[in-house]
Amino acid sequence: MKKLLKYDFFYLIKTHKLTVFAAVFVLFSILSPLTAKYIGEILEALTGGTDIQIDFGTPTVYTAYEQYISDLFETIFFVVLFVSVSIFIRDKSKGLAALIFSKPINRTKYVLSKYLAFMIMITISTFIGYLLFTYYTYFLFDEIFFAKGLAMMSLYLLYLAFISAIAMFFATITKNYLPAISLTFGVYILISIFTIFGDVPVFEVLPGMLVNSIVGVLYEVNETGVFVWNIIVTVLFTLGFLGLSVWKVQKLDIN
Repeated sequence: MKKLLKYDFFYLIKTHKLTVFAAVFVLFSILSPLTAKYIGEILEALTGGTDIQIDFGTPTVYTAYEQYISDLFETIFFVVLFVSVSIFIRDKSKGLAALIFSKPINRTKYVLSKYLAFMIMITISTFIGYLLFTYYTYFLFDEIFFAKGLAMMSLYLLYLAFISAIAMFFATITKNYLPAISLTFGVYILISIFTIFGDVPVFEVLPGMLVNSIVGVLYEVNETGVFVWNIIVTVLFTLGFLGLSVWKVQKLDIN
């Protein structure tokens, strides 16, 4: 397992993916509080001389956290989604899988190594970004919610772990990037649609509702029972997709 992780980390470092991911998180961690603080002035400058009037009210520290959540899901999330599929399917699309599996390599460890290496990279990038976001938010608003922020980032990572497990599964059952990313993105859209029925008991604990749970942590409005089950169900779905990925790779015929 250690050798496989070393190989996967070497690939992430050699292809500069770790650097790029960290840079993306750092960029939006700085931009989010700045945007929250000065969006009114920016729009006023852009609409100067017109009759358009947009009043965003006085920005607060909550505005900064809301902006950061928005950036995490509307921009960074899609970078993670598209890159994760490319990383997981690389060996198959480049014809390396047959060579790798012709060696005495444990296929379960092979799958888990790729997944863990990717998640470690995302975790490092997320918390580097969060620390920078915390610094700039405090600098601009003189207030932060550090503990709540850590909880929010942990939930965000859980959501990324869930989506990455889906990406891993479709990377194992397809041969090329396009069908893998299409299927992964399709499941993401389906999950997002389910959030419309968040008031229905069955749907309120599904993985897609983690987005609402993150906002709930910020405003301290989560219902404890639903919140805990939301986490448990997401973990179970994540493990389920990982298990299916391992099962599929075990069944691969390299002859």
